[in-house]
Amino acid sequence: MGIDEIIAETRDLAIGYRNRDRIFKVMQGLSLKARRGELVALIGRNGTGKSTLLRTLTGLLPPLGGKIMLDGNALDDISLSRLPRIVSFVSTEPVLMHNIKVREVVSLGRFPYTNWIGTLSAADEEAVKVAMEATGLSGLSGRSIDGISDGERQRTLIARSLAQDTGLLVMDEPTAFLDLPSRYGIVSLLRKLTREKGKCVIYSTHDLDTAINEADRIWLMTGDGVTEGAPEDLMLTGRLARAFESPLLSFSLSDGTFSFVRSRQTGIALEGRGKAAKLTARALARCGYTTDPQALLVVKVADSAGETEWTVTDGVNVERYRSLYDLVTHLPSGDQ
Repeated sequence: MGIDEIIAETRDLAIGYRNRDRIFKVMQGLSLKARRGELVALIGRNGTGKSTLLRTLTGLLPPLGGKIMLDGNALDDISLSRLPRIVSFVSTEPVLMHNIKVREVVSLGRFPYTNWIGTLSAADEEAVKVAMEATGLSGLSGRSIDGISDGERQRTLIARSLAQDTGLLVMDEPTAFLDLPSRYGIVSLLRKLTREKGKCVIYSTHDLDTAINEADRIWLMTGDGVTEGAPEDLMLTGRLARAFESPLLSFSLSDGTFSFVRSRQTGIALEGRGKAAKLTARALARCGYTTDPQALLVVKVADSAGETEWTVTDGVNVERYRSLYDLVTHLPSGDQ
């Protein structure tokens, strides 16, 4: 990924809410950057202020201090009519539109460019077509928004944002409530938009796996502020692990995943190689065992004629199993 110009920047930004005469400051001193062609994932625990930051960044909430720069211009200096041509926003709130076709929803993204009665020009129609093709919605053009899946509905909202033709797309939890394939599909689409369209996408998420694996830059929000960097930077410094640390969780630096902490585990020796051996180690760890080459209890993994067999011995008795389920079911619990 080449370094392109900065499209969004905050300088000593303070975010929060005003309620009559009272000010509720959520966070301050935020100095962040995002570039064109970059996928930025905003992650953090619930209640840290992720939605507040995104809404402030897009002008939906006024900042409580500091400065926001969008496409080289101070947010305060951008007119309300020009702002929708610079940044688009997709909310996590449920779609309230009914009895409207997918193409009509996507067409709503052209509102900054149409006349006062919303008539689409040839250029507008082409922008809608391109947005639908980019999001894989061409075949759903005439379908009602009420008759498509959650993942398709989310892609429709992204297409609407893409049709708006802004350099910056901001999305609050675009993968919320979606199943696993749909979540990865949406994030893959967002990454594709940054690569092929040169867009900058900033999105909040609780899905750490996709953020770590796909984002170019992470904005990690904690009670102390927001730290930014490549996912691997935040892993190396330990900031990612500390942000979500818990007596119940441990973070693996090698593969960037969290797992449950076992207080005490029984040692077991594991012999074997390949995929079956790795999955066996995973299953044993889940059941309370830790790998110990010196342990008396030994599990041997062997492949024969395309089938896997597990042999368990304690030096006296020998048992054989044809599935990991049978293996872990017959082993005594490793948790102590």
